[in-house]
Amino acid sequence: MPTSASTLRPTSSASRRDAYLDYIDEQASGADRPTNIEALTYLPDTFFRNNRNDTAWKWMKHVYDRKDVQHVNTRQGSNGDYPEVSFTLLGQTVEGLMGVVPNAPARALSTQSRLPSGMDWLRIDDLRVGDSVFSLRHDGAKKSSLTLGSGSSPYTWEARFPGTYSTIKVNGVPRPARTKVVDGVTYTYVTPVVAPGRTITVQAG
Repeated sequence: MPTSASTLRPTSSASRRDAYLDYIDEQASGADRPTNIEALTYLPDTFFRNNRNDTAWKWMKHVYDRKDVQHVNTRQGSNGDYPEVSFTLLGQTVEGLMGVVPNAPARALSTQSRLPSGMDWLRIDDLRVGDSVFSLRHDGAKKSSLTLGSGSSPYTWEARFPGTYSTIKVNGVPRPARTKVVDGVTYTYVTPVVAPGRTITVQAG
């Protein structure tokens, strides 16, 4: 007896989204996958925004590994000569892996570690927001450090972690944490203020 269509339909918006993300990944990997590199450059953004970090990282590596391959349009040169490749990989490192969302007019920024499995830590230096320069390091999914190396004003840092925690340590001191729901995902966060020349480390769990 054949299975009804209703039986196959996902039962929630989250499961429908996950099923469609699986479908995108399968189509981009399958026999009919696109041959032009620019059809793949934005896949990591799609998966990072849905906290599919391992899949996003897989596609980042795929795009990078093909940077020296001849573009399907021979007049273009290699894939790496196409500006979109370097622009998207850089953006996916800052906004994707590091989860940086800047708000220079408000003197604020938020971060979320999206490191994939097997990547223990990642640091970015010379991160410029307005007239300020930061260094940000993630150690796994639950520990982050932000340094305001130079700038004229302190910044409010929303350090965000997926999941629910009662407290988050700020420079080793437990602080009450708040939660919010973004696109159906619950995050726990604190908002310490980072002064110029100072470093703050936050840790969940």
